[in-house]
Amino acid sequence: MQGVEWCIQYNEQNPSKKINVMNLSLGATAQAFENEEDDPMVQIVNQAWESGIVVCVAAGNSGPEYGTIASPGVSQKVITVGALDDRGTARTREDDGVAEFSSRGPTIYGKVKPDILAPGVQIVSLRAPNSYLDKLQKEARVGEHYFSLSGTSMATPICAGIVALLLEHHPGATPDEVKERLRNGTDLWKDREPNIYGSGYINADNSIPRE
Repeated sequence: MQGVEWCIQYNEQNPSKKINVMNLSLGATAQAFENEEDDPMVQIVNQAWESGIVVCVAAGNSGPEYGTIASPGVSQKVITVGALDDRGTARTREDDGVAEFSSRGPTIYGKVKPDILAPGVQIVSLRAPNSYLDKLQKEARVGEHYFSLSGTSMATPICAGIVALLLEHHPGATPDEVKERLRNGTDLWKDREPNIYGSGYINADNSIPRE
């Protein structure tokens, strides 16, 4: 919460060099408040969203059970990202599907989530040598500098990266407009269960039309 608040305050103090997108590869079991906006984590990410920052949040790794979306991913404002499993094949293959571990909706408040799926299985990223995770999962090391992990925490930064590209092409887009572009640009599963697939599989080419 302090980190999100820092970003909001930074933007207030640096209007010409604002933070435009925030990645939150984190989450905790959603607590049953009277409504989602009573959740302190939801409150702070909603504040960031309303201030103009596009917030991408991991859906959680508590699937395949329904009703397992983590907080602050239960927020209706932010972009809640589930994980796609491409089974190691090209994205157009029919064997693509939601990762078994990816949390499903509805939220504990009865709202549809996640918003979108992004690749989240065996994603290769930078290794943090001698970190807790590096020592715990030595078998996940890829060469000297990289690491392979699965989870909605790996899917979320892919979405955040696409948001950054979208804002580069459309710098005046609001968070709501960015979210709508991403959801309208998805492919696959648009007619399937939204509490599993959201709007579908994120597609940067469709979401960032050349103008």
